[in-house]
Amino acid sequence: MRSTALRARASLLLAATLLPFSALADALYLQLKDVGSDVDAAGLAAATVAERTRYGIEEALKTSSTQAILMDARNEGAPDLTLSAKVTRAGEKYRLTYRLATTHEPVRTKTLAYEFVNPSLSDKGSVAMAQALLAEAQKLEAASAEVPVVAAAEVPVASAGEAGADANWEGYSQRSDAPAAEGMGQDSTGRAQEDEAPRRGGGRTNLDLGVALGFNSPSGIFGGELEYRVAPVLGLNLSGGTGAWGFRVGPVVRLYPLGEVRTSPFLEGGMSFNMGGTSTTTLTFNDETEEFRTEKLLTPVATLAVGMRQSMGPMYLGLRVGWGFRLREDNWRTSDNRDPNFLDDLDIAATQHGGFLASVTLGVSVF
Repeated sequence: MRSTALRARASLLLAATLLPFSALADALYLQLKDVGSDVDAAGLAAATVAERTRYGIEEALKTSSTQAILMDARNEGAPDLTLSAKVTRAGEKYRLTYRLATTHEPVRTKTLAYEFVNPSLSDKGSVAMAQALLAEAQKLEAASAEVPVVAAAEVPVASAGEAGADANWEGYSQRSDAPAAEGMGQDSTGRAQEDEAPRRGGGRTNLDLGVALGFNSPSGIFGGELEYRVAPVLGLNLSGGTGAWGFRVGPVVRLYPLGEVRTSPFLEGGMSFNMGGTSTTTLTFNDETEEFRTEKLLTPVATLAVGMRQSMGPMYLGLRVGWGFRLREDNWRTSDNRDPNFLDDLDIAATQHGGFLASVTLGVSVF
């Protein structure tokens, strides 16, 4: 009874610890990658266009329901989408072409073209274009993850007369088939060229390394995990660490129904091999102390669990809960084959691996 109560308290404590992590929301990681300009005007130089684009996105995010993070090019980790820009002449007008591209399979792209007269970008124009870019970025990422979303409302186009003196652009067109500027091309299938974006982004991973804390989990009370993703929906995991029944190691297979996405639930099944060890209990009676040794033997445990992998740039957070089924009962013996005393019984019951399990893992995606 005491062992059951201890396990129940530990379970409640771990659940309370993990609860805040379950509230993590997805954020869209966007990186302004390449900006070029074929125009001599200072107001449309590449550096100025990059600065105005960043300003527009930052301002648009203040009033947008989209949760996004504009990554600096020097930041480590892969973004979900990259954004390229190119300024060219279009007759008497100027054309600013933006190209969005996802960085993970399947690669999806979107090109938006803006035409205006004055050789500069106003605050209002920069924000309006950024709102459209964020809406398209959200739809691209959702389509790549095969998650349906409600189509974003179109951003109203302000004419020069409506916007007043601050307006120095004449609206824009959004065409999925708009020709991309030179240096921002794509092949006939719509896939990004090889130099467009890194292969890994969002939730994409080939190898994970992490440290874990748990209760009755395959990684022990404290341990580590190594996982290799052989396919988007299949991962081979090796967990190991220190448990109450000695060192523990376990091969695990994980199934990811949604593939490699930022928030990826999984179902896992595997084995946990508890190596055992020797424990000592002490009894004192009439000022005489006697030690009793109990040998804990190798014990296999089958485990089933469900969990979630939350990608956070180059890092990830893993949560799992499940149940362990002990496959060996006669897994201990006392010294000299004596009958166990009540301390032996308590020690064995409290340190067996089996029943409810849970763990939290923090790690890094190696590649």
